[in-house]
Amino acid sequence: MMIEPNEPATFQLPEQMSTVAADVDWLYYFIYWLSVVLFVAIVGAMVYWAIKYRERKGHKAEPTGHNMTLEIAWTIAPVFLLVFMFHKGFEGYINMSVAPANSMVVRVNAKQWAWEFVYPNGGSSDELHVPVHQPVKLVMGSADVIHSFFVPALRVKRDVVPGMYSMVWFEATHVGHDDIVCAEYCGGRSSGPNGELPYQPSDDPLHPYPPGQATGHWSMHSMLYVETQEDFDKFLKSIGDPCDQYVSTGKQCPAKVAADQGAKLAQTKGCVACHTTTGARLVGPSWKGIWGKSESTDHGQVNVDENYIRESILDPNAKIVSGFQGVMPTFRGQMSDAELEEIMAFIKSLKD
Repeated sequence: MMIEPNEPATFQLPEQMSTVAADVDWLYYFIYWLSVVLFVAIVGAMVYWAIKYRERKGHKAEPTGHNMTLEIAWTIAPVFLLVFMFHKGFEGYINMSVAPANSMVVRVNAKQWAWEFVYPNGGSSDELHVPVHQPVKLVMGSADVIHSFFVPALRVKRDVVPGMYSMVWFEATHVGHDDIVCAEYCGGRSSGPNGELPYQPSDDPLHPYPPGQATGHWSMHSMLYVETQEDFDKFLKSIGDPCDQYVSTGKQCPAKVAADQGAKLAQTKGCVACHTTTGARLVGPSWKGIWGKSESTDHGQVNVDENYIRESILDPNAKIVSGFQGVMPTFRGQMSDAELEEIMAFIKSLKD
């Protein structure tokens, strides 16, 4: 996708910091100015006709009848506008939903009332750091209630729903920073008889709500930092690359620990009785090389991703792979979210 130039903030919108921001702004201002023009035209016509046909002595009101041409015109004309706006909106939605193949994947864990970002090296932070000009795919889950990940300058907003994974991607166009907020009311906690919330603002403008000093939906705040690749690499080191401490010992890097734990779970939970990791066929389809591929099911083609694997484990008969019978038992209530993620890490590691 073409990298858009850095555009300064306008009266209504903040600066543009992503490749999709220009398209989002264009559609916003198209709808805005269309609404302004129609508002002025409609209200102007109302005022004009109200004055022209006001009640006056010596004038008798008569029915005007109807104008078929005019009625057809004002019925059909808006249809073309609605179809155009739907097309542009749907096009933008798809562009932000389908991440490029070379995207860096960051896991986002939302909970009352904080964000956690887990990076490819296994390190985590309460702030989101990304390299400039690098597509970043966010795989987001909630530990409790519905949250909504929103970064105004990126023009990125996506709900984070418990029990499933939400995904969105972006590519930052220049170095800078912006707020990360929760755009979905996710609850609050009272601290006094009048229901007030504790609030002790920080002197740091980039961290106005220090952890532990503010609670509630309004305080679910973090920061996005877009950095050069060099600065981003330094950040990864600063949060502790789990692989560093294992280099001298010759032990396995913890980046693979989740996949190894998933392999053990596949044994203890009995998954290997139905699924192989070699490509051979058993009661169920093999796990080898399926991650990211398209599978034919009794509900059409599906993409093998986090949501599909989660659904297949918790509700195995929801989408049955063609050529197989729905005989797998449900593991609902038998696997925690952490165990589900370990199984997914194991399946993801089984490349062709």
